[in-house]
Amino acid sequence: MKIKRFVLLITIMCFSLNATACGEALYEMTDEEEAVITLYAAKAVSKFNENQTVGIANARVKPGELDDEETQEETAQLEEENQEPEIDPETGEPIVADDSLNQEEEDTTSDAGYSFTDAIDVAGVEFTCAEFDVSTEFKTDNYVLTQVSGKRYLILSIEAENTSGSDVDFSEYTDRTYSLALNGGEKTKSQFTPLSNDLSNFDGILAAGDTKSFILVFLFNNSSVENITSLELYVTSDGTTRGTTI
Repeated sequence: MKIKRFVLLITIMCFSLNATACGEALYEMTDEEEAVITLYAAKAVSKFNENQTVGIANARVKPGELDDEETQEETAQLEEENQEPEIDPETGEPIVADDSLNQEEEDTTSDAGYSFTDAIDVAGVEFTCAEFDVSTEFKTDNYVLTQVSGKRYLILSIEAENTSGSDVDFSEYTDRTYSLALNGGEKTKSQFTPLSNDLSNFDGILAAGDTKSFILVFLFNNSSVENITSLELYVTSDGTTRGTTI
């Protein structure tokens, strides 16, 4: 009896093996399907990590999660473009961002094509540059700019004549800056002095027909003033820069 049962069991196993050996071939997955299953499995496994806050609950593959970086950027851009604008609760109108707030102030370019008078641009006054001098220090009876190691001062002497028929108030022109370039090099701003004849801060009156001598003082490296072949003065006011070659 036991032998019959044993033979019957072997027969059943043979039929079972034959049944499993036949049938359709295994399903071949695409690369995307394999990636989905791999990602799902990784998230499912992370469920058992004690330090993992996201587990099987978030194992679902999100749209675009399998895309490459470039595709994700394009998707994010499209979502931003299709995003509904924010509505102002008071006016009911869409709130439009002001891009001008993020724009940097444009750097005003200039050339040295102005005349000396037009570059300084004080109405009714003619200007000429009489001379310039280079010195290790700048000294007057009441004021001294002491020596700076490795640098020297360049002093421009400027003559001004009021050719108009009325007084000219220089206090209207104190908001400007003066810069000097040597041999086409970098610009250097003028040094502050409290002197009454410093053109950069003179705020007095030049009477009709009168003349006055002004100065502008600049500080340069010693190497810059060794062989001066040209000087370019730049005057900036109201966002505009005017240059002149001396």
